[in-house]
Amino acid sequence: MLYHTKFLGGDTIKIGFIGPGKVGVSLGRYFTHKGINVTGFYGRNLENTIKAAKSTKSKVYCSLKNIIEESNILFITTPDDTISIIDTEISSFNFNLKNKSICHTSGSLSSNLLSNVKHSGALTYSIHPIYAFSSKNTDLKELENIYFSIEGENINENDEIITLMKILNNKYFVRSINTYSSYHLATVFVSNLVLSLLEIGTNYFKEFGLSEKEALEALKPLIMGNINNIFAEGFVKSLTGPVSRGDITPIQKHLSVLREDHKNVYKELSLNLLNLVALKMSLKTDNTAHEKNKELELKNLLENSNEYKYIYKILGGIEL
Repeated sequence: MLYHTKFLGGDTIKIGFIGPGKVGVSLGRYFTHKGINVTGFYGRNLENTIKAAKSTKSKVYCSLKNIIEESNILFITTPDDTISIIDTEISSFNFNLKNKSICHTSGSLSSNLLSNVKHSGALTYSIHPIYAFSSKNTDLKELENIYFSIEGENINENDEIITLMKILNNKYFVRSINTYSSYHLATVFVSNLVLSLLEIGTNYFKEFGLSEKEALEALKPLIMGNINNIFAEGFVKSLTGPVSRGDITPIQKHLSVLREDHKNVYKELSLNLLNLVALKMSLKTDNTAHEKNKELELKNLLENSNEYKYIYKILGGIEL
């Protein structure tokens, strides 16, 4: 379930950041922009920590002990393989962490990674901003539109972390603790793997003598038009291309010029497009059709169309 509730305030929340990297600095700047009290930053690299603190007009902490004492919410924004080390270090102070909220921002790890601070009384969370942070100078206006996913034990409306979300006025959703692998997989598919797919397509344009920049400029209207259509109409109504049309000849020509290491990617993605084509055809006759019927609808499509049946075969589809 998605939440988006307007909430004013923020002066009682004090947030400290452990890790002055792209995510930590960007979120720190954004929280400050939203009127939230950022206490400061702690980091291994003093120069980066000083810059992070300056960007948020906050404090440089030289010890974990001090930032813990002066913050009621701690964001661990370090690389994934450092989070458990920070968890151990914090718990080594033998503090009573009751009423402290400690979270990491990794989408690929669960809140269970913070087991030591949890045993010391802290409320622990994985809070993942669904955004690709490529810089510490992230446009704050862009951050106003991002979603946050929250995972933790027994989350309720009275949790301070939920209060923070309401102050930010960003949309968010709560997910269960066993979802972190599939959740992160979803974000990788639509972000990192899309980047890889675009790079593959752009390289074919470079074979025509275009630079990467020129190829991207040429392809941008096609890419953005497709993305805009998906957001406006959904996947099924945005279908175009030879698979959608049942056009066999262009697909055969594609397969003849594809690099060998790209063939499996092409075939798998095209087979998935056939699933969407089947769903589109079924929606023309039955408005109640939905994705749960995908396998049945594909079977019906192949039984009723020799063109699509042949496309399915040359793409390496297994007989249904």
